[in-house]
Parts: sequence; C-alpha cells; structure tokens
Amino acid sequence: MRFLEKLYDKSPIFFQNVMTSISGYQRNITRYGKMYHDTRRFLGEFDTWSLEEKKDFQQKELLKLIKYAYNNSQFYKELYKDVNVENFKTINDLKLLPIVDKEMLRANLESVTTIKASAAIEGHTGGTTGKSLVVLFTKEDMMKRMAMLDHFKSRIGFEHIKMKRATFNGKHIIPPTQYKKVFWRYNAACKQKMYSSFHLTEENMKYYVESLNKFKPQAIDGFFMSICDIANYIERHNLKITFTPIAIFPTSETLSQSGRELLERVFKCKVYDQYASSEGAPFVTECEKQELHIELSSGVFEKYEKDTDEVLVTSFTTYGTPLIRYKIGDAMTFEDTQQVCECDNQTPIVKEIQGRNLDFLYTFEGAKINGGNVANLFKNMPNALIRAQAIQDNMNEVKVLLEVDRRIYKSEYDNLLKDEFVHKFGKKTKITIVHVDEIPKESSGKFKMIKNSLAKSL
Repeated sequence: MRFLEKLYDKSPIFFQNVMTSISGYQRNITRYGKMYHDTRRFLGEFDTWSLEEKKDFQQKELLKLIKYAYNNSQFYKELYKDVNVENFKTINDLKLLPIVDKEMLRANLESVTTIKASAAIEGHTGGTTGKSLVVLFTKEDMMKRMAMLDHFKSRIGFEHIKMKRATFNGKHIIPPTQYKKVFWRYNAACKQKMYSSFHLTEENMKYYVESLNKFKPQAIDGFFMSICDIANYIERHNLKITFTPIAIFPTSETLSQSGRELLERVFKCKVYDQYASSEGAPFVTECEKQELHIELSSGVFEKYEKDTDEVLVTSFTTYGTPLIRYKIGDAMTFEDTQQVCECDNQTPIVKEIQGRNLDFLYTFEGAKINGGNVANLFKNMPNALIRAQAIQDNMNEVKVLLEVDRRIYKSEYDNLLKDEFVHKFGKKTKITIVHVDEIPKESSGKFKMIKNSLAKSL
C-alpha cells in the first residue's frame, strides 16, 4: 500500500485520476453486488410497513445477531457465559446483556471478530477520543450498509452512481509536494469528484468554486464544516453558483442550525443529515420533511443511563465484528414515542444528534482541519493506540499526546502518524509526538481530542 501511495504522489494528475477511478471500481465490487440490490428492494418495501411490523422485524434481527455472536465470537461467548441467550424473547431483554466499550473491543479484537481478515472488508475509526480501532465487515455487512445509505439518498431524489456528486472528505488525494491549484480528483466509478478538505484557504477557495461550477454536481456530501467554508466564501464574495444540487448530505460532524441555513441559502437546496459510524453503528437519517428517523432495519439505539443522552448501539450490519450494546460515545435526544412525522415513514424520531465534535486545528497556511479529519489521523494506526489528543498553541506546530498499549506499540507507528500528518497539514506545520502514561480529562470529566488555544484568539 505504501508503494502505491508513493507511486500516486509522484504521478501526474491525469494518472492520479486514473488510479482514483481504478480504486473506485475495485470498491464497487465489494459494495454493489447481489446483497446490495436485494437490500435496496427490501428497504423500499420496508418503508411501507406499519410501525409494529417494523418493530417485529427489528426484534427478530436482534435475536438473530445475539445468537450469531454467541456462537461465533469467542469474546461474546465468554461475555455471555452467565446469560441464557436462548431465553431472549424481546428487545427489552437486551438490557440483560453487559455493555461493551471501544477499549474492550480494541484489547480483545482477535477474539471478538467472527471472520478472518483475508475475507473481510476493514473499517477504520479514529473517533472523538482518537482511539484507533480496526473492525472487520463481511461483504454482506458492507453491501447492506451501502444499500441503506443509498436508499436514504434515493428517498430525497438522488441516485448514487447514476448521478454526479461532489465529496469533501479526508482522503489523501493531493500530494504534499503538489504546487498546481488542482485540489480535487475524479472517481469515474461513482461519477464522484473528490475535493481535498486540507487546502481550503482563503487563497485557494476560488479554485474550488470554479471547479464546482464546471462539474455541476447533483449532490454534495462530506465534511460539514468544509462545505460550510466553501459556502461562506461564496456568500462573502457574492459569487455566482451555476448549478442547483438536489441535496446536500453532510457527514462526520454535528450540524449547526446556522450552518444548515448557510448551505441552503447559498446552494438553494435542502440539507439532509444522517448518523452512522466507521465501526458500523445503526443509521439515523433525515426524511424529506427534515425530521431525523431511526432506521429500525439497521439496529437498536438505547439510552446509556437514565439522566444522560449518551447512547448504546446494537448494529445488524456488523456480523464480522459484532457491536452489541456498544458504548460508542455519541449522544442523541429522542422525541416522545407518540410523536408522528408528516412523512409516510413510520419510525421513531430523533430530536437531536449531539455526537460529533466541531473542534479544529490550523495548518501553517491557515486552513482549518476539522474534527473529522483530525480523527482520521489515527484511523490507520494499529490497535495499539488507546487515546490521542492534538494540542495547538501556535500556527507552526501541533503537539500530539499518545496514550498507547506499550506491550504491542512499535516505534515505527510514530512514522505512520507523521506520514498521515504531512498529507493533511503539509510540510510546513511541525508535528511533535509525546508518549504519556495518561491523557488527562477536562475538569468536566470529559475527554477532548482537540485543544486549540488559537481558535479563541484568531
């Protein structure tokens, strides 16, 4: 993989587009097979079911997952040794099972997974704590997840692969040595133009706008704050947009009302929120009325504790690495169970998703690296990273504190992190890595992955 990255970085832009498209076609094989199409058809029917019919399906899927995990995962077999899973009858019985957190999964990953890595699709998460975790999805898991995501968008009128989309994400598409003002690459496999979130400076954003106007995407997706930065630039400079997307689908960060209003004002289309996670959490999606709905076909959400909004998730698309009563670290506020949406989809409504961090860091040139991209710094780190924190007190340097599992952490992992850092921040921003026994929490008891003293002064 490192060889391909080096080859990519040294190749001309036209060949980088070819490599991006080849990679896209390869991913399509694992995402859009028979299970994907079967699931798309099923979800279309599922939307027409009554709430009771949906809950009955959810309950059957839950019992199926629990029994599968008990029979195929050594970790869950041991965890449930004092519980007779055969006696489970309803979703309420879920409360009889122990809670699982990210550190438990990370420390026991080999005994948690039910498939070999060679037969799996890897999912990487950095998360709001910076804790690395590599999970394994079966091919069926991945196809179901893609079908659920695409079905959500199709309800609004956007058809993935058939229509053009612009994506702002955290992929390494711009080599650190590139000087041309071309901050995007094209993935022909999905009619997707990918835009770098790492070069959104005041000087560069005019090139982004020119490219968007030329490409004319039918949807925009990706990091919320990156899309907001573009919209803010367009509005401040009174620039003309020559296309109108069907919708904007932000990911990875919590939406603010002001940001939503900005995007809808500038791009003259609606914004539709969603919730999932890299490790495979169930879906929450926004309907055409812009109400958030729990996708009952994808899993179960529970409140972690009575007086908090933190949730536990159980996902029906994580058979490779089962997530059952998983303490994911995100929070949601649920509507009254009697609340009914004006749309035809009868499912429970979520009042607010509070789960994702809007903190950011600066590059030397002044571009903002948002929380989603900072979390992605740690995505490809092996499962030896317990927690990480990025601290910035000046524009020239970011200090990264690492709390690691010293039994298995190797010194070369620091180089992996530095390489990720250079691709996101460029060569002018210095990274200093400090290994510590424990990263302290805030006085509130919460952990902050990002501490940026400059954000308050600039």
